[in-house]
Amino acid sequence: MGKIDKAKEFINMLKVYLGILTALIIATVSGTAKLFNANEIHVTFWLGIITVMMLSFIFVKLAKYIHEKIDELEDM
Repeated sequence: MGKIDKAKEFINMLKVYLGILTALIIATVSGTAKLFNANEIHVTFWLGIITVMMLSFIFVKLAKYIHEKIDELEDM
């Protein structure tokens, strides 16, 4: 397998992780919104808010990393 094929496979793997991360964000936001609508603003609600913020930060970092790797493909 060539160097460019390995790089493409690595980028595809990162895209899968990005999809999983997106599903986690959607599920966490849904659960947190359900707690908010039920007026159950306790520890679980705030943990959900913190988790959404952390997952969103990781999502942005991973997306930027994927774009950097795609840009590196042009050099190969």
